[in-house]
Amino acid sequence: PVGSLNIEPILFQSGVADLDVSEKEKLDAMVNRLKFYPTFRVLVEGHTSNLGDAGANLALSQERADAVARYLTITYSLDTNRIRSVGYGGTKPLPMQPGENERAYHAYRLPRVEVSLLSDSF
Repeated sequence: PVGSLNIEPILFQSGVADLDVSEKEKLDAMVNRLKFYPTFRVLVEGHTSNLGDAGANLALSQERADAVARYLTITYSLDTNRIRSVGYGGTKPLPMQPGENERAYHAYRLPRVEVSLLSDSF
């Protein structure tokens, strides 16, 4: 990865892979910056909490990453060869912040999709 396009992680309601309007707006703003990097590839990484069934979390994280990639390809005609979506489930959790409670950590910070720029091919 060479950058993250400086967007906040794309967040999801618990247990679903549907993009809310506010999350689509984050992606819309990101696309404007993406136009400045026409030769870079885009990596969409899905993450979930590390609680619960690991297999279900892995599948959900992939669905979320795919939802973001699909939004970018359908709404903005982003070349499908330029974008890759990967689900990691709960295998790459963020570090817990000082004073952060367990509920907020697992329910709001861990379930996310991050978008990065890659300089090389997949």
